[in-house]
Amino acid sequence: MKISTTQYAKTLLELTENKSQEDVLVIVKKFAEQLKADGQLKNAGKIMEKFGELYNTANGIIVAEVVTKEKIEHEMKEKIKKFVKEKYSAKIVEIENSIDEKIQGGIIIKVNDDVIDGSVKKQLTNLKKVLSS
Repeated sequence: MKISTTQYAKTLLELTENKSQEDVLVIVKKFAEQLKADGQLKNAGKIMEKFGELYNTANGIIVAEVVTKEKIEHEMKEKIKKFVKEKYSAKIVEIENSIDEKIQGGIIIKVNDDVIDGSVKKQLTNLKKVLSS
């Protein structure tokens, strides 16, 4: 029977739940040995990515990608965290700031499949559509 990356990730999550850091290190080492024995080391990256998603979901952690023209300041980052925390009922919000000079200004917030596009470029595109109608 073939085991999916999701099944491996769920298993690792269950094995490490409520364990000490020392115990987690031992479990991860044994888990890696089992992946090797199963010929699944090539999928370790995908398994760990899925594990991260499952861990974040289980612990109320949201990772928000914030795209701006320039690096965001601490004060703005805190406001964005508060907004995302309230919108998605998260316990913890982690911000990953990407720089894209093409957006001209404003902000784009990506959380999972949701995109909140408040960029100047998007606003100008919308205005252009309204004016040409």
